[in-house]
Amino acid sequence: MKFKGGAIIIGSLLWDNKPKRIKWRKLYLESSKNIIPIKVRIRYGRESSSRKNTYTMILSNHPKTDFGNAYILRFKEIIKNARNLESQAFAMASAEGLWKKTGPSLNKNWGTVGLLINPKLEETRNLEIIKERWTKIYSEYNLNPSDYTIQEEPEIIDKNGFLNIEWTDEMNEFDFLIATLTVPKPKSLLDEQIIAEKINETGYDEYFLNNYENGIRTFQDEGIITKLNKKPVANNV
Repeated sequence: MKFKGGAIIIGSLLWDNKPKRIKWRKLYLESSKNIIPIKVRIRYGRESSSRKNTYTMILSNHPKTDFGNAYILRFKEIIKNARNLESQAFAMASAEGLWKKTGPSLNKNWGTVGLLINPKLEETRNLEIIKERWTKIYSEYNLNPSDYTIQEEPEIIDKNGFLNIEWTDEMNEFDFLIATLTVPKPKSLLDEQIIAEKINETGYDEYFLNNYENGIRTFQDEGIITKLNKKPVANNV
């Protein structure tokens, strides 16, 4: 079997120069020159201690979450079996800091790497093997899908680690996509005023500005910008 895969990129996975993330992008993904812009429902929704308690992006199925701009980076390697796909997922999890002291993991209490399958993919035995192996991995995590929702929004991931996000036309060249979900904090909708106030209060604007300047955008961005002390410069990446 030969399947094509990629990683959905929102936030700092694209631009963060921590050694783990540079290594991941270099070893596992095609050059960012071949990046694929996509529309996904994203918003600012997680208070992050590593970002000076400003808010980072989350994927969201809430009715009030509109489409934003994200990217897909293609895997360098063709997926020939379930282990190939798992290797890609565990590598992404390592870059995200999801591994545990006991060893490789796709899941921690604050985030997880989920799998999105092309809905047009035929129900072949090979696909069933991949589903079975992915489900087995997640059986060890006891994942609670409601941890990843805001105000009773539709589940964005199921207990077996399969993503429930919209498949858009830009994704059609792929059979499998992986993406990192983070747990919303707080479990409520954040408006532009709250997000901007936190940036202004802490003086930490690196996350927001780097996202904006690299073309990673939410539907909230323009409203946030009007309230920021420091304005970003757009980049046509």
